[in-house]
Amino acid sequence: MDVRALATDGVVLLDGEVVLLERDHPPHAGEWVLPGGLVERHERARTACIREVREEVGLDVEPVEFVGLYDDPDRDPRGNVSAAYRCRPASPDQTPAAQSEARHVDTFAPSALPPMGFDHAEIVRDATER
Repeated sequence: MDVRALATDGVVLLDGEVVLLERDHPPHAGEWVLPGGLVERHERARTACIREVREEVGLDVEPVEFVGLYDDPDRDPRGNVSAAYRCRPASPDQTPAAQSEARHVDTFAPSALPPMGFDHAEIVRDATER
């Protein structure tokens, strides 16, 4: 049986801009993406989102809204399905910084996103146009 793994992605907004990381490994190495990753067996997707954002961009966040389930079979060459959440920083005095899996971290206006990997531009649109 060929099954697909569940991942999670966090749309973190800081002063109206989206936190993105430049990915340092395939797939999509060198492209800008949302912080996120695989949901571990003992986790809920929401908890995994908090962990992944902390691991990749160093921010403690609170998921405030489920954005959607992204399951197009071609969205990720590994077949992953993503549960995406819009998140806010748990405290206002945090600055994102590249951690694991990130070459660089920066913030971008939702209307001026760089070219992005996976279907993350669609996720950002869905999270910010509500």
